[in-house]
Amino acid sequence: MSTGAFFASAWHWNTWITFACGALAGAYFTAEGFRDWRRALLWVLGVLLILLAFVSPFGVLADGYLFSGHMARHILLLLIVPALLLCARPGGLATRRRFGNLPHKPWVAWIMGIGTMAFWHVPAVFHIAMRTPVLHIVEPISLLIAGTLYWWPVLGPAPVRLPAVPDAAAYLFASCLACTVMGIFITFAPPVYGGYAHSHDAYGILPLIREQWGISPAVDQQIGGLLMWVPCCLIYLTAIMAMFARWYGEEHRASAEA
Repeated sequence: MSTGAFFASAWHWNTWITFACGALAGAYFTAEGFRDWRRALLWVLGVLLILLAFVSPFGVLADGYLFSGHMARHILLLLIVPALLLCARPGGLATRRRFGNLPHKPWVAWIMGIGTMAFWHVPAVFHIAMRTPVLHIVEPISLLIAGTLYWWPVLGPAPVRLPAVPDAAAYLFASCLACTVMGIFITFAPPVYGGYAHSHDAYGILPLIREQWGISPAVDQQIGGLLMWVPCCLIYLTAIMAMFARWYGEEHRASAEA
């Protein structure tokens, strides 16, 4: 099978995932309509990323062929999708009361976010998850929940106040350091995620991956580690720069008004 043929044919329209994504989109537009097209666009983008992470050829690669694809999906579900959905949140669906004092205890959110990512990449846990169908459902749900909790102190209904921006920057920078440590371990460790090396080749594309794409199991693990290391830190650093830019803008406007 060629690369083009694989990407054209490997679409798996899972009924439950398609229904869940449709329900998410429907709930948003029922509550908010199109009052703010920018927020609506962010919500639709987040829902589409969830859908594509599972039903597209990328999902097929993540499920049974490439550890690096698996890692990329985890980054989507933990860091990118929750951030998009929180930025687009309907005002009446998420309140501080429902989540208790979480915005005032960022260390809880930090441990949940970083700890969940670390837990699923412990080699023993990873191999058990690959062999246990129910964990294929639990794992992505846990990542979406943990990602939402992680971003809540920064992007939730009670966002970080401007005087607390340095604290929020430290929160995000500590996350970057944690992902760097995990990424370095995965990148330079001997192959420990061997489940993908002996995957069931349902689509007959292992020769394509190994020979034409040049991705061996060792290279695949290195790519996965680099994804944990570099793109994750870029996400955190981008959020830090955005917060400081906003802080500077607010301070500048306040000075001009004074």
